[in-house]
Amino acid sequence: MEFSKPKIIVSKCLEFDACRYDGQLIKNKFIKNLKKFIDFIPVCPEVEIGMGIPRDSIRIIKNNRERLLFQPETGNDFSKKMDSFSKNFLNNLTDIDGFILKTNSPSCGVFSAKIYPKKFNSPPDSKGAGFFAEQILSLYPNHPIEEEKRLNNIFIREHFYTSIFTIADFKNVKNFNTLYNFHSKHKYLFMSYNQTLLTKMGDIAANRSKNKFSDVLKKYKNLLLILFTKKSRYPTNINTQMHVMGYFKDYLTSKEKKHFLNIIEEYRNKKLPISAVNGVLVSWINRFENKYLMNQSFFNPFPKEIIEKEQSRFQ
Repeated sequence: MEFSKPKIIVSKCLEFDACRYDGQLIKNKFIKNLKKFIDFIPVCPEVEIGMGIPRDSIRIIKNNRERLLFQPETGNDFSKKMDSFSKNFLNNLTDIDGFILKTNSPSCGVFSAKIYPKKFNSPPDSKGAGFFAEQILSLYPNHPIEEEKRLNNIFIREHFYTSIFTIADFKNVKNFNTLYNFHSKHKYLFMSYNQTLLTKMGDIAANRSKNKFSDVLKKYKNLLLILFTKKSRYPTNINTQMHVMGYFKDYLTSKEKKHFLNIIEEYRNKKLPISAVNGVLVSWINRFENKYLMNQSFFNPFPKEIIEKEQSRFQ
């Protein structure tokens, strides 16, 4: 299966340039492995607004009166410069599929940037989005976005990979026929995430109201992005797997059916990964040569080489 390359904005200090505030380049095995499969656009907002390398640290000040990007050592406030750069940079992007940003950064942190109530002599009292990340969340509210340290979690990582490669694939939709093919190819993947949205997206693709293709495309993509804002869950995955198993129930022995249901229960009880269940289904798909299911992205949502490369490094 061929995959379109997602276009991803990444914090430049992650595997691309020694531009962190202390002059460091931050190694990240996942981003390194992704370079072959993704079109990365590296950016360091702090360098872009004229801050040097290395540079004095900055912090977010937020209270009832003000919201600042403050540099305690110099007394400089970079709020307006950062907001201006962020809006200009983000408004000029096209066809972006997602974001990977630096954890804890006062500019790039998505969930983890420390927020201080005062300029001096006070500990942080909360965490949240940095100045650059906040603009991303405002302008791209439903696009996949992660901090690099959260990619250490395999469930978060695989969900992020699934999201960005499926959204990148949507850029190949050019007319109603390719939209229909896209929806058909990803049917069981979408079912595993949200069956209600799957149905709504199918209705939009069917275009019974005879709307313009551009309007249909926009409505469909909005739901596609919303679909991936939450990870798939055990019950919806199992529902999808049982649907697929239904294709083969008349051809399987009672022992094979029992074995499969036992594996489903192991997965339900979080004793086996989803790949263990899907591996059995894929063996049946190949055995019975079901070409429709062979093309389903549910079993292969992103390049397998990424995971294989990661697993080989960790053994």
